[in-house]
Amino acid sequence: MVKLNVKKYTTIIAVIALLIFLHYAKILSPLELYLNQGLRPIYKIFYSVSSNIKQTYQSQTDKTDLASELNQARETINRLMAENVELRFLEKENQVLREQLNFLSKNNRRYVMANIISRGDLENGAKNSQAVVIDKGLKDGLSPGLAVVSASSLATSSRGVIIGKISNVKDDISEIRLVTDEKCKLAAAILGDNKTIGVTSGELGLTIKMDFIPQTENIKAGDLAATSGLEQNIPRGLLIGRVVKVDKENNQVWQSAIIEPQIGLDSLSVVSVLLP
Repeated sequence: MVKLNVKKYTTIIAVIALLIFLHYAKILSPLELYLNQGLRPIYKIFYSVSSNIKQTYQSQTDKTDLASELNQARETINRLMAENVELRFLEKENQVLREQLNFLSKNNRRYVMANIISRGDLENGAKNSQAVVIDKGLKDGLSPGLAVVSASSLATSSRGVIIGKISNVKDDISEIRLVTDEKCKLAAAILGDNKTIGVTSGELGLTIKMDFIPQTENIKAGDLAATSGLEQNIPRGLLIGRVVKVDKENNQVWQSAIIEPQIGLDSLSVVSVLLP
């Protein structure tokens, strides 16, 4: 069996050696030329098939690379958008802080700056869009009745904007009733042709109302309303808002004014509590 295999391999090697000799001796040239011409169509088919396979593979590779690049581009865009949003928030917060510090330093006010951490009542945790909780309390010298302000570009440089009063205080946190809350009452004055003094309170969580204004008082839309200074721990001249409507009936003794807050209370994040 072993001898048979040796003989077989010897024969194959001999045939290969003979073909190599005949090729270099040019004896097989006519046959090789004939076979080359005959097999050329087959070569073309194989070449075309291999070329198509290569193009398909290259196309799929390009698509994969493009999809990867698109995913990376999307990730970069999303990251840049997130960074841009964060920068805009920081810019807005810095602007608010600069405005508050400008107002407080010009008026030599003692104050405690605080962050709004939640909305709702402090005692029962009930949701209330007209009450907010800040991260300062008794330990920081706060007590009920103190004015809470936010400086605003809509106000004059010497006047702060009151946004509410401290209503409840614990060691590290406090509750603020916003000026649009019916429980937040302020001694106020409408700065029109005459200085009209009264008390404001929130109405429906949207606006502020001043009632019991004598009919003889001349007030009109556009007049400013500010704190009158007749209330303990509430300084005079803090801007409350602007009169948008006057309810006046000829057969009534009193008239009332609807006041719109000067700033958006929903967007507050940093406030200052004025100390006595």
